Amino acid sequence: MGLYSIKGDSLELIEQTTYSEEQVHERQDLQRWLKNSIESIAPGCMVLDEEFSDWEDSNRRIDLLCLDQDACLVVIELKRTQRGGHMDLQAIRYAAMVSKMTFERAVRTHERYLRNNNQDSAEAQQRILDFLDWPEPFEEEFGSEVKIILASADFSTEITTSALWLREQQIDIRCVKISPHNHNGTLIVQVEQVIPVQSAEEYQVREREKLSEQKTARRGGRSSTGFAFVNVGEHGGKKNHRSWEDSRRYGYISAGGNSISQLDRLHVGQAVCAYRKGHGYVGVGIVTTEPTPYAEFAIESGDQKLADLPLEHSENPHFQREVYVGIRWIKTLDKEQAIKATPYRNTACQIHEGELVDEILAGFELTHDDCLE
Repeated sequence: MGLYSIKGDSLELIEQTTYSEEQVHERQDLQRWLKNSIESIAPGCMVLDEEFSDWEDSNRRIDLLCLDQDACLVVIELKRTQRGGHMDLQAIRYAAMVSKMTFERAVRTHERYLRNNNQDSAEAQQRILDFLDWPEPFEEEFGSEVKIILASADFSTEITTSALWLREQQIDIRCVKISPHNHNGTLIVQVEQVIPVQSAEEYQVREREKLSEQKTARRGGRSSTGFAFVNVGEHGGKKNHRSWEDSRRYGYISAGGNSISQLDRLHVGQAVCAYRKGHGYVGVGIVTTEPTPYAEFAIESGDQKLADLPLEHSENPHFQREVYVGIRWIKTLDKEQAIKATPYRNTACQIHEGELVDEILAGFELTHDDCLE
């Protein structure tokens, strides 16, 4: 495989080079480029800090410490070499070191980052809240998981083997290849996620979920309550393409990207509790359809396609690429009146804790009988 430019009626190979040959330094150049274009290797993330070293008895530094829109910390380790060195081991240490970070500490960390980059540090907390679309800090939802991204010109077999094994242990680690090419004196960086392979990621997610369920069963298990958790997915970032108001008005929830497969866990007639990130539970309803692509999804009345309705974000390409599940809402709330109760991390999954269901239904002033099909 290679990177090519079009020349007349044929393709011309753009020669791969190395960062050292191009006199590109790891920290001064590569790290600076990536922190200013973090979406290139970490879509949906914001940079909290660079060269993070806020711990005792250690001079180790995290190249880039980020936050994703699920309020998870993301450790990014960079290498400009062709093999990646021991970056996997370094990243694991760093992930463990930041795993107890609180929201308050994250704010202090981001304040320092803004000062070092000649920006207003007083905006640190509000920038984080705006990114997460939280009206106020929610410590119980912050930083419950640490994810890892390894970015290098290439990776040794030792690193890829370690990354694959860690993913089997349900550690969210990704390897992103950032290979340099020189095209007529212009440096081009090709960005490619190599682990997990994009086409295989859905399968791997399902396999991890299957193994988790098997482990639960072997330990005595927890019986299902018959209710499912669903995340309505709306967030306040610039790329937001979902609207809770549209979802409750027209009766649906949606998922895109790697989360589409999670909608297969729902079945027609099942009761669902809908959660709005950063606020709480905003709806209780019943599943009415199988997962359906945007262009084919009809609202509950059956006489109108979703694609024909004047929805808030219907022109957004991300919205049009999503898959939709019909919901007959029993009761919904504005996000400001959301019921505060424990959320799940997945887009859709079964709720096993009967106490959680009871707590949610009590908040909505509903009973189990109200939620029967």
